[in-house]
Amino acid sequence: MTGPAPSVTAVSPLHALGYAHRRARVFMFWWMGMVFAIPGAVQAAILAATDQNPEDGLVLAGLGLGLSGVGWLAALGPRYTRKAPRPAEDLARTEQYIRIGPGVAISSVIGMLLIVVALMVATPKGTSPEALPVLALLAVFPVPIAVALLYSRHLHLNRDSLYADWLARR
Repeated sequence: MTGPAPSVTAVSPLHALGYAHRRARVFMFWWMGMVFAIPGAVQAAILAATDQNPEDGLVLAGLGLGLSGVGWLAALGPRYTRKAPRPAEDLARTEQYIRIGPGVAISSVIGMLLIVVALMVATPKGTSPEALPVLALLAVFPVPIAVALLYSRHLHLNRDSLYADWLARR
């Protein structure tokens, strides 16, 4: 039989999960650059606030923005496709991820903040102007990762309605 492939018109749980996976991948393509850009911008701000050269932080922020731009371009195909997603069958793993994602995100941010505070208190120059930009970079580093975890959780938690909306627009 020839002709176009059949299109998916009903909200199938496996197709909805595949759609959520695709949306999460597209988001991660450009967001992973932000994992470097955001801490780099914070480091540059702290360097400038402590009368130091903000070049290191600006280079890291620029590198992150460049990686983000490349990631956005690399995801153009999946971002604007009208093709139905491949069905995903990892429902149990996804449900586990939805359950534990917020705890992982929050504990990683809190854990890094505790490590930074311990370094500030326990080391002789923990609060010196030379150490603060590095500590600020460490303190902020898990935040964009936690944001990515929480956004991916949102996509997977609301996969049925997001997929239905996509089908309606398609």
